Amino acid sequence: MKIGIIGQKWLAHQVFDQLRQSYEIGFVAVPDETDRLHTAGIEAGFPVVCYKKEGLQPLLDHPVDLLVCAHAFVFIPAEVRGIASHAIGYHPSLLPLHKGRHSIEDAIKAGDRITGGTVYHLTDDIDAGPVAFQNWCFIHNGETATSLWRRALAPMGVEMLVRAADHLSAYGFIPAEDQEEISRAVA
Repeated sequence: MKIGIIGQKWLAHQVFDQLRQSYEIGFVAVPDETDRLHTAGIEAGFPVVCYKKEGLQPLLDHPVDLLVCAHAFVFIPAEVRGIASHAIGYHPSLLPLHKGRHSIEDAIKAGDRITGGTVYHLTDDIDAGPVAFQNWCFIHNGETATSLWRRALAPMGVEMLVRAADHLSAYGFIPAEDQEEISRAVA
């Protein structure tokens, strides 16, 4: 199975390190040359795209079985999602709760005692695709968004993205449950 990774920082680098142990990496795409994933991809000899400079169009030449977004902060258009049989991302909240870029801060500000992470299928709407996997954690008293990310949410993202790849490899699909169904079940 061939995997493409779009992302940055610790999360994307850890996902890359773990996935390359079991799967072929088709490419990595990072915001710029300063990211640790850029260096790791170059050193490993994989195609590397810097999407802030080049855009995502160069990825169209690199079809993969699975496209993984790990801390990407970039919208993946349908044309790019189309290079893969499956396109997933990780969001640090229990979707459909707290969509958007400030989801961790939003959970803390709302006084939530529990939050978590979601691996979901990428769609035309941001953070709105069907849910594949979720996990939860407590928000500790006095915890900041940064400390919660580092303690629980980032490691959770690595584990769940790798689990999604393993599930696809073993069973030929990644689970998908509509977020509206999840909302109705919880309500």
